[in-house]
Amino acid sequence: MPRPTRILIIGDSISIGYTPFVSEMLSGRAEVGHNDGNGGDARNVRAHLDEWLAEFRAQIVHLNCGLHDIKVPFDSDARQVPLAEYRRHLTWVADRLKASPVTAIWASSTPVVEAWHHQRKEFDRFNADVDAYNAAAAEIMTAAGIAVNDLHSIVAAAGPEKLLSPDGVHFPDPGYRMLAEKVAACLRAVMNSD
Repeated sequence: MPRPTRILIIGDSISIGYTPFVSEMLSGRAEVGHNDGNGGDARNVRAHLDEWLAEFRAQIVHLNCGLHDIKVPFDSDARQVPLAEYRRHLTWVADRLKASPVTAIWASSTPVVEAWHHQRKEFDRFNADVDAYNAAAAEIMTAAGIAVNDLHSIVAAAGPEKLLSPDGVHFPDPGYRMLAEKVAACLRAVMNSD
């Protein structure tokens, strides 16, 4: 029997939410892990990528960052990580992944329900930023030959108001399971192509 494929999921709390379901869906075929804690923004992913890759020794990496980068304090219009800086970090990440032996997959960030988010969080997130940062990431990853798993579109198509939790950004289990199905399908396709 072949050894299970080692898969590392890197990302924020959204990925933390769907990782257990992905692990369950790929049981017997893959050993699925997540980076320690919340991957946070692009600065943090860049700072810790080598450490996470070394710790897990993955064959496939499925990663995302973006929702932390677009945080906007109520008393400011500055994003936590400005788009130009986000692009620089992602270019470095893409180059690093291309130079490593792993197969990498980038995941797009999911939509938010802005009004719910504003009522329950101490900062805003805006869908215009989700779209802009997703577009930048897709451009960088595609140019590097890294596949993009479009998680944004399945949430947008199903209706964020139907899927998201009252905080406007996270998901109850049915939403995480839906995301996991898309992630697991993408990972199976990569495993089957090897």
